[in-house]
Amino acid sequence: MALRADNMLLRRYVEKAMVDLPALPTVVLQVVQATEKDTATTTEIESMLMADAAITTKLLKVVNSAYFGLPRQIVNVNQTIAILGMHQVRNLVMSIGVLNALSSPSPRIMETQKAFWQHSFASATCAEAIAKAKGLPKKDIEMIFIGGLLHDVGRLFLFTLFNLPYQEVLKESISRNEPIESVEARILGVTHAQLGGILGEKWNFPQPLIDMIQGHDAIPDGATVSEGVYCAHIADAIANSLAPVDIVGTASPVDVKARLWLGFTEDQYADLKNRTAEQVSLAKEMLGVM
Repeated sequence: MALRADNMLLRRYVEKAMVDLPALPTVVLQVVQATEKDTATTTEIESMLMADAAITTKLLKVVNSAYFGLPRQIVNVNQTIAILGMHQVRNLVMSIGVLNALSSPSPRIMETQKAFWQHSFASATCAEAIAKAKGLPKKDIEMIFIGGLLHDVGRLFLFTLFNLPYQEVLKESISRNEPIESVEARILGVTHAQLGGILGEKWNFPQPLIDMIQGHDAIPDGATVSEGVYCAHIADAIANSLAPVDIVGTASPVDVKARLWLGFTEDQYADLKNRTAEQVSLAKEMLGVM
């Protein structure tokens, strides 16, 4: 009842927070802008990252985690770029930057964020697998991975800045068996996908990434949809089915149009879901270093 009584006040708080969005670290924006150019060099990216010791340290911890399973220890940014590629490094830097921008000192919120990131890495792995199965270009696959990873950044924003009210939104979604985006729109006046798109624009994310963040929940009828959005949508639905319900609420099923685009048999789809579940446990170790 309190949630509904304070509905307009809560909406105003959310609207104000959307205006006063946190900034990404400068080095993250520099790396994103540089890697959009074909002339970017490893030396240039390395020099940018070395200016921020905290992000560089986290980057090296992440790439040396079991999630990537590299055969040897990576000790510097140059090695990281050589092995993972410039765009994959950019993706990880963006993820670390988002985590830093939307951090919280609250142990309770930190635990919620860990569960959120576990869901996000499951989505990223699944989206990447779909893109590879569809034979998409390497650069597109790298962007789709980060789309899977950051598709729910609007939800992370709500978890971090409006944790208790958003927990009530999730509870209402579950109790009414109503899709979480529908409850968000009704109570908050904005969905997490819309909010994530606003964040992406504020942070100067590449447009294909913003499209995946904004479009991952629902595939509109009659609209031209990018392959990246299809990948993010399907991956999100699969990852939702593997996540605790108190983190994702009542999730919508995969859109029929997306399943037709995917073209998987039931066995192939089940295998995709099983492989995604296996990656969830690997993501746990990464959460400890991010």
